Amino acid sequence: MSSSDSRRVDAHAVDSTILILSADALAAALLGALLETLGYAVGFARPEEGSEDAIRRVRPRVGLIDCDDGTTCTPELLGRAAMRGISIVIFGRRTTLDRVRPLARDHEIELLLVPPDASTLDAAVRRALRRAG
Repeated sequence: MSSSDSRRVDAHAVDSTILILSADALAAALLGALLETLGYAVGFARPEEGSEDAIRRVRPRVGLIDCDDGTTCTPELLGRAAMRGISIVIFGRRTTLDRVRPLARDHEIELLLVPPDASTLDAAVRRALRRAG
């Protein structure tokens, strides 16, 4: 990455906390580590903390939601995130993304196939940041 690319990422990452919501701690940690290498601040739900509480505590601009766990990826959560100006990116395996595609389309939410490469993840987060309130 050139120094101009690094400055652009850092400028984008300022005040741009990304909240990762996933029941799979390892997947969340790996995705978070990749985001941090791209210059983003990352937050996670605490153990036993609900998604709503994590959103209130972290106050993210973007939420990455793992929809493999159907309890996290609900129309209610997506609607409340939209009311708070939080842009959502749903991530998961192909079968999961196929299942939630209608929900994502209804809420204009981007889908991210995992595992993503760094440039794909960065592009998805940048688009989400542009949509965020």
